[in-house]
Amino acid sequence: MNQLKIVIVEDDPILCDLLKIRLAKLGYSVMGMYATGEDAIRAISEHTPDLVIMDVTLVGKMDGIETAQQIQKHCPIPVVYLTGSTDQQTFERAKITEDSEYVIKPFSDSDLHIAIEMAYQKFGLHNKTKKKQKFLENIIKFAGIGIITTDSEGTIIIANPEAELLTGFHFYSSKKTQFGEMVNITDEKGHKIDSPVDIIRADLIVRDLPEFAVLVAKDGTRIFVRGTVSPLIVGDRQFKGIIFTFAPVTRQNILRFSTTE
Repeated sequence: MNQLKIVIVEDDPILCDLLKIRLAKLGYSVMGMYATGEDAIRAISEHTPDLVIMDVTLVGKMDGIETAQQIQKHCPIPVVYLTGSTDQQTFERAKITEDSEYVIKPFSDSDLHIAIEMAYQKFGLHNKTKKKQKFLENIIKFAGIGIITTDSEGTIIIANPEAELLTGFHFYSSKKTQFGEMVNITDEKGHKIDSPVDIIRADLIVRDLPEFAVLVAKDGTRIFVRGTVSPLIVGDRQFKGIIFTFAPVTRQNILRFSTTE
């Protein structure tokens, strides 16, 4: 077992000392004990522990839940809450804290040990997930082709920089944008191609764009593109949206022509 470095935030000095003894017996190292949220925040900003044990009720301006949330804004670390209350409202507030566990007083060494290990494991899994998400975001961002994903109704969820460059449309994640607002695809004669979202929703088959598909950019510029539309499927073939990847037919010599031609 790793000797986790733990900070205790508890305003009862007797309970603080007892916790330190119990934690040492369980194989943990206590690197600090603080009675107020303000003191804990200052200390943790300088020396980050592996985990915080936080009494929900503290002296001072902040209670334990607010203190934990302030700490996690700057130092993402797991929290084990201690409380003598079974109040549902307090529990609901504590639930919002990421990578946290909740222990009701009085508690056994086993209760404490399980809560610490569960909170620390949640934290580890959460970190791995965030790293994978960042890795995938970078792949999408620097892929060198346009990538757009939508939900089942055709609302865009992701549009990478290359997609913005080709379409001439700047995507804001805070604004609901339909696929057809950003992407206008026609055949070489200018006839609009049916929405890929509707086509893929109907049969859940991966499809390529027609051979001479033309992307009409926001400023009217037309570009011959190749592309693939794939369904996003979960569970028992539930349609959740599409992934649209596209690129100019020839990157070194992009074929563009005026809408007046």
